[in-house]
Amino acid sequence: MRILLTGADGQLGRHLTPRLEVLGEVITSTRRGGDWPCDLTETEALDDLLDGARPDVIINPAAWTAVDAAEDEPAAAAALNVELPTRLAAWCAAHGARLVHFSTDYVFDGEPGRAWNEFDPTSPVSVYGRTKLAGEEAIRRSGAHALILRTAWLYSRLPGNFLSAILRRAASGEPLRVVSDQIGSPTWAGSLARMTVAALGDCLPRPEPVTLHAVDRGCVSWHAFAELAVTMAAERGLIDEVVPVAAIDSAEWPQKARRPSWSVLDVEALEQCTGCTAWTTRQALATCLEEWKEEAC
Repeated sequence: MRILLTGADGQLGRHLTPRLEVLGEVITSTRRGGDWPCDLTETEALDDLLDGARPDVIINPAAWTAVDAAEDEPAAAAALNVELPTRLAAWCAAHGARLVHFSTDYVFDGEPGRAWNEFDPTSPVSVYGRTKLAGEEAIRRSGAHALILRTAWLYSRLPGNFLSAILRRAASGEPLRVVSDQIGSPTWAGSLARMTVAALGDCLPRPEPVTLHAVDRGCVSWHAFAELAVTMAAERGLIDEVVPVAAIDSAEWPQKARRPSWSVLDVEALEQCTGCTAWTTRQALATCLEEWKEEAC
């Protein structure tokens, strides 16, 4: 099996690569590196990549994830979140290949009184959320054998995410102020990679596009997650001491894009499909921090 992995240098791509290598030949692509460098927004370059690599499976973590910047650059966000999956799905449909694409909890808004499931109505409140939903819809219309995995609050030991940002500040002894009125399902990139590989074998063979939620089992605020991360990092010696983490309202931390106040996702359908039990927030965070500690040694 030939597997094309886009966005291979991102936090999810880096966790996926070693897990996918046991399944077949993995062809990695990033804007300037990997096995086949490619600017995925350039039509000719993308065509050359797809026709040259001839993958049996495309796994597409590549996306515009700068939520606030999308408000000012909707066309750039749409290029990666709508146009790219549209073209990948069309190629897969035409060549009998399969597609795994990643979407987001930000397609939802409101508070249903429970975790969101795959059949709940979507209602994104930001440009980012709307472009991700439009990408989902394009894949469903394509006729491709596709798996759409919605995830949430992705983090890792790598730079550029919530966990690494707060621990960097905590390591300098800086007190933290973190929003407490946004509730979701923090998900370690390693957990998502694990669930992706399980779903690739058990859920993707279906001819119709399948949408599943792929998150760690959790229902916490950003503030509660920050408190837990700081405490567990201090226990493992990744930071010198626990710093204060103050709870604030979203209004005290203004951002250009609206975020859903409740974006907890129900992972039960994926567990039933794959037999892969999702880790809890604490389990996944502990594993992430243990790997972080090992790399620091």
